[in-house]
Amino acid sequence: MTFGFDDCGLPWGAARPYPPFPHAYRGVEDALVAFEVPAAAVAPFLPRGVEPDADPCPAEAKVRWTPLSAHGPYHEAYVSATVRWRGDRFRFLLLAWTDNESPLIAGREIWGTPKKLGRMARSWEGLGGGFADMLTMTLERPAGLRLMTMGVTLDRPVPAPSGAALPTLLLKVVPDAANERPALAQLIRIDGHATLHRSADGAPFLFAGRPALSFDAASEADPLYRLRPARLTGATFARLDFSHGPGQVIHDYLAE
Repeated sequence: MTFGFDDCGLPWGAARPYPPFPHAYRGVEDALVAFEVPAAAVAPFLPRGVEPDADPCPAEAKVRWTPLSAHGPYHEAYVSATVRWRGDRFRFLLLAWTDNESPLIAGREIWGTPKKLGRMARSWEGLGGGFADMLTMTLERPAGLRLMTMGVTLDRPVPAPSGAALPTLLLKVVPDAANERPALAQLIRIDGHATLHRSADGAPFLFAGRPALSFDAASEADPLYRLRPARLTGATFARLDFSHGPGQVIHDYLAE
């Protein structure tokens, strides 16, 4: 069935906030802190049939700086947890923020990414000015209310991962016009295919170091504080390129 539409998105036509696929992202820098959180804290964020992978549940906090993309430059911060859906393991995106409207709208409209607008900053600044050994990143929403503080050191280069990353799992819910029930409720799978940058000697641009992480303000509008880490398990910093394409609908809740 065709609807006479060249592509998707609102506003329609030339005013659309993002282009058709593929969406390219270049020179992306990802700072990641791995941690554990009680499964009971993760469960309320998950839709029916999706369960924490373990107790405590492995989780990740990531702050991303994208200097060039189909959406322009932007920062992004999000927290995910390892989950199981019908025996398969995924990274389920629990909460997410960005500081650019194009990736916000694209993420929500296409895949159901739970993005909001937030204020992110990153710095190598040390005490009294100058530089420090730790890259620190902050997330605020609204301005002045800090939700997250994250830090990573770049202690040592590490080899590129040998296996494929876990696919991402998202819940896409679109309300009907009366806002009384979902017009659409789907589980969406996204498979990533990032390519690490390499230095002149061929080594991948990937470093491991010591983590720092706190979920600061207790805000029920952005309940990140409910996922405060029980234990930090690692930190990495990477520079990479990737492209986004369509996701895959793996379950339709309205068809149950």
